Amino acid sequence: MNSRAVDVVIPCFNAERFVGAAIESVFAQRREGTRIIFIDDGSTDGSAAIAGAFGPRVECWSQSNAGIAAARNAGIARAQAPYLAFVDADDLWTDGSLAARFAALDRSPGAECVFGALQQFLSPELDPAAAARIDFEPAPTVARFVGTMLIRRDAFLRAGPFDTALKVGEMVDWVSRAEFAGVSIVTLDAVVMRRRIHGNNTVMRQKMNQADYLRALKAAIDRRRWGGDEAATTADVRVAR
Repeated sequence: MNSRAVDVVIPCFNAERFVGAAIESVFAQRREGTRIIFIDDGSTDGSAAIAGAFGPRVECWSQSNAGIAAARNAGIARAQAPYLAFVDADDLWTDGSLAARFAALDRSPGAECVFGALQQFLSPELDPAAAARIDFEPAPTVARFVGTMLIRRDAFLRAGPFDTALKVGEMVDWVSRAEFAGVSIVTLDAVVMRRRIHGNNTVMRQKMNQADYLRALKAAIDRRRWGGDEAATTADVRVAR
């Protein structure tokens, strides 16, 4: 197998308007050895059909709705490549995203994981009145966000899968566990992902589960204390609300 092969996991729940563009943004990387593992998490729209229309270029799987963490874990369980990456079905990678992240790893011998910057944008189909009510940060931000990550699969597995008990905050929890497991992480200033704001993002749908985020954050703080490191583990990103 290509030593730079990447399995890209795309979890999806009712994202038929956007998933085709997300898949195309991965194809646009034009890197040999890149495989897409698409996990339909119980969608009731045409998402699975759109992914399936790409043919053998996209490996498609379906499951009953279990949440985004479980969908990502299902993709990870099917991954075989040396590297893992992720993009949500409503987001986009930028041109050259994978190349930039591999270059960052090459500049840091021993690094196992890299996070790049993301830039949030309002989805063009949003009604202007609805768009005006959404508060978000449009400036590029380096963030430990799942869609900006490229990681060696063996390093990811050392930290373990995403916590399916968390409806939000699962990435805060995972990064904390990765650092506790000694995963070597570097960051990159280049924008590698565009996060689409469309009014039905997971964070917006799961407002009632913000206690999960606080629970994940507390666990991360506790791990840092146990490890003697009081430094922050995640960059703050002001997401749409």
